[in-house]
Amino acid sequence: MPGKDGIYIEKSTRCVWVDGILRPRKLSTSECKLLLFLASRNGEICSREETVHAVYRCKYQPGIDNGRLDALVEHARNKIENNPRSPRFLLTVYRAGHQLMGYSGNAR
Repeated sequence: MPGKDGIYIEKSTRCVWVDGILRPRKLSTSECKLLLFLASRNGEICSREETVHAVYRCKYQPGIDNGRLDALVEHARNKIENNPRSPRFLLTVYRAGHQLMGYSGNAR
């Protein structure tokens, strides 16, 4: 059962609970990979290079990957944040990368 605080991801169905409430839209496969990768780093800032490798399984190429990673982060934020313009969970750290805060676990 999802906790009352933070994000909980049900990996097998790609459903997300935020503060104990099921969000209406499931994560895409890539969004799920993104969030689970960032969650595995326990709030650490993950570089674009690390994130691209974890999600897309390829070497980071700024000309290709910056746009698609930014779009992926935006889509994931729209599904998990109450206010995507002022994110609580999925943060972008200028010139450093991304981090996921408030992760409370996942189920298979």
